[in-house]
Amino acid sequence: MLSNCRTIPISLLIFFLSHLAVLSCKPSSDIIPKELKEAQSQSKSQNKKLILIFGADWCPDCRALDSIFSDAEVRRVLDSNFILHKIDVGRFDKNLEISESFGSPIENGIPALVVLEPNGTVLTSTKGGEFSSASKMTKEQVLEYLYKL
Repeated sequence: MLSNCRTIPISLLIFFLSHLAVLSCKPSSDIIPKELKEAQSQSKSQNKKLILIFGADWCPDCRALDSIFSDAEVRRVLDSNFILHKIDVGRFDKNLEISESFGSPIENGIPALVVLEPNGTVLTSTKGGEFSSASKMTKEQVLEYLYKL
């Protein structure tokens, strides 16, 4: 009865299994997009903190934060002390590996901020959703947050 069964050579089985394992792996959090690497380099060379802004163009609170960030007084504080880098999360289906590598700050809504020291260590994160209602925030509240950094 076993003579009717086809056997697969062990080397072919190993080949398929090894490729299946590679295909099922999540992207490594060590893979950083070129633009983010450039922002990190700029942060280090200018000795400014880097603010990663996780958001999306469809998000009203993200647009509200953009508006507050474009206010002249807020802009002066940002330009003097920080490098900004936006990371598009789409409809929570893009750049998730980057979010995960920074502790998944988008879990409680966007926009979410991660602030890095010039040396790349995480200073703080709005993982608790602190900016997810940015449309209800005042520029004074945003400035207060920035001054604490």
